[in-house]
Amino acid sequence: MKYKLSRYIHTIENEEILNDHIILFSTRSGTSIEVKKGLYEKICNLETTAIPEEIFINLIKNEFYVPEFEDELKEILSDNIMSVDHQDLKTLSYVIQPSGNCQLGCHYCGQLHTNKSMSKEVIDLTYDRIITKMESLSSDLEHLSITWYGGEPLTGLSAISNLSTRLISLCAEKNLKYSSRIITNALSLKYSLFEKLVNNYRVTEYQITVDGTQEFHDKRRYLKNGSNSFDIIIKNIKEIVNSELYQKEAAFNIRCNVDKENSYNVIDFIDYLDAEGILEHVSFYLAPIHDWGDNKATIKGVSKEEFAELEIEVYMKLLQSKAKFKTQIIPERVTKPCMVVSQTSEVFDAFGNISTCWEIPYTPKYDNSEFYAGNIVKDKDVDTKNTVMRNWFNEIPDNNSWCKSCKFLPLCGGACPKNWYDNIPACPSFKFNIDDRILLQRYINEQAVLA
Repeated sequence: MKYKLSRYIHTIENEEILNDHIILFSTRSGTSIEVKKGLYEKICNLETTAIPEEIFINLIKNEFYVPEFEDELKEILSDNIMSVDHQDLKTLSYVIQPSGNCQLGCHYCGQLHTNKSMSKEVIDLTYDRIITKMESLSSDLEHLSITWYGGEPLTGLSAISNLSTRLISLCAEKNLKYSSRIITNALSLKYSLFEKLVNNYRVTEYQITVDGTQEFHDKRRYLKNGSNSFDIIIKNIKEIVNSELYQKEAAFNIRCNVDKENSYNVIDFIDYLDAEGILEHVSFYLAPIHDWGDNKATIKGVSKEEFAELEIEVYMKLLQSKAKFKTQIIPERVTKPCMVVSQTSEVFDAFGNISTCWEIPYTPKYDNSEFYAGNIVKDKDVDTKNTVMRNWFNEIPDNNSWCKSCKFLPLCGGACPKNWYDNIPACPSFKFNIDDRILLQRYINEQAVLA
């Protein structure tokens, strides 16, 4: 078989660190090789007889070399679709937003909060819809995954209690794995509630947003009445992460949303978490503030390049700390960028609306828009198979995104289809710091050998 050099290769040349070597990174496989410049030239020129056999086999195996007449974009998108279809048969995933309420008034949030919580009718219809889908996949289904989101989902605790109890029981009857996670501001997450969430409702993964040290967080994530939230949240986190139940059964992921107002506080915040004995028990990551429902939040945002630089600084800081560093420094092959490409994943909100992206509910911009598939109360049959963005992979070759010509497509799958629909480039941070990521991982590997 004849081969060609894949167009999905990123090359790193850095004489100060690599001397006369070059690193080739295959974004199709997420693997890299380091070779001397002379061999690199032979690889690029397809001088296959001059390449050592072991390296040649590796080049083919990890898709640096691909069949000569292969349409690589078509192959990648086809692989993505097949992978998602396979995942859909095994795992059924839902995002449930039991309440449209939230205690906080964050300036960058695009939602309009109300006191609306799921009624008994909406709860029952949501449960019935999940059962119907489970039964249609019964022969292959292995796992039901629920994500609780809001508003603040803990303001809709009665719906969490009702649905969790019934779904856990249903999965036990059908011999299915059940798991759930929650995105919460942690204001009401006292230990007693945490204990109930873990033991009774099987909520074991928690994403909690804290936007820096007290001075910075309280200027951004304040209560709607203007009161501060930092001390309450940190107190709750500290009590929980030091408990036996947490350390055996649960995990916290601390998220820090950054823009120009707090980006320079992030390292100090990591030091604070370390000093308070929190960092060693949690994971930590950054997220850039972005426009949400045309709220213009990125006016105060950092550029993608600035965020990428800060991200590397944070990685290095976390590696030197006690943090549970779980971040994949070098991005891996991604076939499912988000839930929207899954034919079975759905979002339910407190009004009974069904969508396929969890940034749609409670966001005024999308009211009565094509982003909603229907309403579980008002519409007899709601079909989400052809909703906006559902067929994202089939659209990439002809849409206005940059994805079709980007060598990083295999690593992100387009990242956020909704952003592209809103004409906002969705390129992930690693596109802007991939060299630093690969060189940092190289250093980590070298230190591991020396240890």
